[in-house]
Amino acid sequence: MGNTSKIGMGFMENLIAVLFPIVLGTIGWFLPKLFDFIKRISFFSDSKAIQLLESFNPFWVSIILMFVGVVIGVFLALTIYSEALKMNISDHEILINKDDKEKTIQKSEIKAIFMEDNEVVITDHKGQELLSEKTDIKKEKIREIFLYHHYPWCEQDPYVNEFNLWTLEDHTLGEKVNSILYERRKAIREGDKKKAKNLKMDLNELGVVVKDQGENQYVRKVYG
Repeated sequence: MGNTSKIGMGFMENLIAVLFPIVLGTIGWFLPKLFDFIKRISFFSDSKAIQLLESFNPFWVSIILMFVGVVIGVFLALTIYSEALKMNISDHEILINKDDKEKTIQKSEIKAIFMEDNEVVITDHKGQELLSEKTDIKKEKIREIFLYHHYPWCEQDPYVNEFNLWTLEDHTLGEKVNSILYERRKAIREGDKKKAKNLKMDLNELGVVVKDQGENQYVRKVYG
């Protein structure tokens, strides 16, 4: 891709990914040493699982549990890597890798790139979102990279004044969109972030952009 810049995992994401195998492996190693303490608790004193573990050589039990902890830690680290937003940015296109899925956005498609809190947002010339994903990378670094490759960077959402608070009484967007917004509000209140994100993507396909402020949803219609 020639002159290309990369945006990958942030410091905290890298730190957590590295620490998971170490911390869980260490917990596994020291876990047998907690058995004596656990046995003093009357509820666990007659536990068959404790008795079974005590019948094995404590050294090998520590080795096995440490190995299990490391394997679980590596799996969690790979999950963090998969879910992290990664971008290869050239003068002509952006290659995005997220959740083990790749997507390419051509520079000619893009009207604006900006950040809100810790989300990178890319909109097209109709105002539809081509990307809206969280990142651990600081805004200053992301701005610097996009400007280096001459992308249309904005300090705030160029459509910020077009958003309106959605309520149950709002029927301007149609019944189908209203039902999705209602389901999404329930997902937000229940803390189901994955469902809320998927419903946001559904709304985007229907030409409705939504952003959250607490449990409130602010919406705007895409006119193309």
